[in-house]
Amino acid sequence: MTTERRRGVRQGVVALVAVMVAVLAVSCVQTGKKIKRAPARTCLDCHPDMGKKFRQGYVHAPVKKGRCDRCHLPHGLIGGLFLREKQPGLCLTCHRQLQPPPTSRSVHRPVAAGSCTTCHDPHNSPYPYQLKAEASQSCFACHDRDQFRKKYVHAPLEKGCRTCHDPHFSGNVSLLVRKPDALCRSCHQLQRSSFIRAHSGYPVKSGCLQCHTPHAGDRRFLLRKTVHAPVKAGKCDSCHRVEKGAIRTLAAADNLCLSCHEAPRPGRKSSHQPWMKKRCTACHAVHASDFRALLARAPERICLDCHGQGGKRGAAQARPVASTPPGKASTAEKGGKGTGRPRSVHQPVARGACLDCHRGHASDQKALLRKDERTLCLSCHAGAVYGAGPRSHPPADGRSCDTCHLPHQSDNVALLAAPQQRLCFGCHRRQADERGRLSLHRPFAEGDCVGCHKLHNPAARPFLRQPEQGGALCRSCHRDVGKAGEKTRIHQPVARGKCGRCHAAHAADYAALVREKPGRLCLSCHRDVGRQISAATAGHPPVRDGDCLACHGAHGSPHAALLKKGQPMLCLACHRDVARFWRKGVAHRPAVRDCGQCHAAHGSRISGILTARAGILCSRCHKVNDREFVARHHGIRPGPDSCVSCHDAHGGPDRGLLYPVGHAPFLKGTCAPCHKGRAKK
Repeated sequence: MTTERRRGVRQGVVALVAVMVAVLAVSCVQTGKKIKRAPARTCLDCHPDMGKKFRQGYVHAPVKKGRCDRCHLPHGLIGGLFLREKQPGLCLTCHRQLQPPPTSRSVHRPVAAGSCTTCHDPHNSPYPYQLKAEASQSCFACHDRDQFRKKYVHAPLEKGCRTCHDPHFSGNVSLLVRKPDALCRSCHQLQRSSFIRAHSGYPVKSGCLQCHTPHAGDRRFLLRKTVHAPVKAGKCDSCHRVEKGAIRTLAAADNLCLSCHEAPRPGRKSSHQPWMKKRCTACHAVHASDFRALLARAPERICLDCHGQGGKRGAAQARPVASTPPGKASTAEKGGKGTGRPRSVHQPVARGACLDCHRGHASDQKALLRKDERTLCLSCHAGAVYGAGPRSHPPADGRSCDTCHLPHQSDNVALLAAPQQRLCFGCHRRQADERGRLSLHRPFAEGDCVGCHKLHNPAARPFLRQPEQGGALCRSCHRDVGKAGEKTRIHQPVARGKCGRCHAAHAADYAALVREKPGRLCLSCHRDVGRQISAATAGHPPVRDGDCLACHGAHGSPHAALLKKGQPMLCLACHRDVARFWRKGVAHRPAVRDCGQCHAAHGSRISGILTARAGILCSRCHKVNDREFVARHHGIRPGPDSCVSCHDAHGGPDRGLLYPVGHAPFLKGTCAPCHKGRAKK
């Protein structure tokens, strides 16, 4: 665009804008009145049903005032609920007092996650504070109700969780509204005789939760499951004395433990470090516990305090997660490297049952194991299935289960110490070399060895999930192959389930895992066809190239000889010129019915891979000595192989099947110009 033209366009736009402004000004002057704006439409003008729904029960203040815009953006022509800000920022614009301060000792998990709507409905609710359920019931949406329904239930629990807990955050442990002991003293009178008798006359003033569970329990007075023997017998003087109205400990707690319990001794193969250092209270409670052996916390929590980010092989790395059931591992499992969580977890680890396999203090086995590795594994995993013998894959010489498996968790299926393929190829070198071949079986290529193999208690040799006989293993994935239909003919090896007759299990140098070049493979069974091909001087190109699958279905077909298509469509896929006169013209009947009437499919000693010489083939249908035949040829008896010199064997433009281009005298029916004595009749 030239400079002059651009200047003209700009001037035109300016003029148009000026005209529009002038028109608006005139219209305002003519009315002599201020322009009135139409009242803005509210959300309820379009959503009256929501207005009725959200005005029942306890209603959120902005909803009650019809101020949807306090939380939502107007959407106009583009539908959708667009919040002005994400949680919890949106909620905290009004409820700033509910934002946990940095000094909070405990924060409710939904609050810490910024998910206010986990507990509250943002519009309205039949319950106070717009809770999604009645206060205590709302808590049980996350907290296991069974833990609060036991033989003995703490009285405040009947009044509701908020009697003791703040629902958002607290400066005390466990969201308590006060410090634990102060909270207990708010109800229990320490000076009452019944309270003193219950504590064997000792002036107990603190440490309530060391002996009692705060919610519900199966023992009187809400005592925890496991009680230290002196406490249970009321013999507090075994460890304590009273001085000036206060309870004193006779000695350091760890030293007191060793006055009754076995002291560490050398000579064990492995010893737990806290035990060796006489730090009993690092793991154990001194009065009572909800866990066996007076453990201060759940075993897995105690163990993970020290073994949380284990750098050692197989060490637990995080809080227990759902386990992988034995025999259920597959490549479809979630988890693994890069996902932030393990792909498979040992069942005891998932349950937090560290002590099922390990001793707490010392052991004559490595890693504090209760038994030697093989015996320990077989205490859960049946020896007949997982032990040594023909039904189980043997580990490396002199090794045990840990040859292949990690004891705690793994980024691989079935607790494998490495990806399947790498682990298997560590011993199976020949199979490892097959990875460089042209065609790879998908499970083999993906490293999913257990897709076909079952290393413990296999169904068939060599450690297969299902037998090869009858094709059971292959058909577990390839369900449609060899499926017999009403008209389907099945290739014999497929019908017998002998997939390995043609296909390699892992890899091959030919497509579709075919063991060798298809032509050679087919002829290893079809020897009669091989003899025909060897004797032929005129060969069919696909046969010459060894490409049997160009014409035949490898597994089955509804057509004779397992052909991919019926005749003549199969041949026409390559020989399209054969049918050039079939639509507009006349087709030779044998060509339309079956090319095999005249042609040998694999090879022949006659040009054109004919089954016999041309004249002989023609004479099988046409009576060459018949008077009518001779009359049609103007009294000339054609030579034995001269038919195709005039006639197209497949079709022609008219009934005579003559080639469309011919010598002029011949087309006029006179032979005399070339053949003396052969005048036209």
